[in-house]
Amino acid sequence: MDIGNVLKLFMIILGVLILIKTVVSLAKRKMTEQFCLVWAVLSVLFVICGFLLKPTNLEKHISLCGFIFVLLIVIIIVRGAWFISIQVSSLIRKNQELAMQTSLLNHDSEYLISEIKSLKQQLSELKQEKNIADREKRDIE
Repeated sequence: MDIGNVLKLFMIILGVLILIKTVVSLAKRKMTEQFCLVWAVLSVLFVICGFLLKPTNLEKHISLCGFIFVLLIVIIIVRGAWFISIQVSSLIRKNQELAMQTSLLNHDSEYLISEIKSLKQQLSELKQEKNIADREKRDIE
């Protein structure tokens, strides 16, 4: 098997694996829909390029060791980008949850502030009533 066919097979297998991982990540909610869409398009492009690529005489331009090294670098880059996508998706979800919690806390704090104002008003009215009652009591004595 020559290097050109290995490259074609590598691209097709990589594209299929990325597509499977994308669907699984979407099902498990590890990655947001936008990232999954990007990875799905990328995987389809890998598969299409694998089928349409016609590398001829690749052995003249790159050695087997160099070719394996390039494939390993591609795998490392893809895994790194995948990891970053998962982490950014996780941060996006956490940010949305924090925004919802903050909104709920703001609503609760507004309610508590209005309750405190109401209680202060009632306390002020009670103090005034007590002062009036004390004055009337002193006036009677």
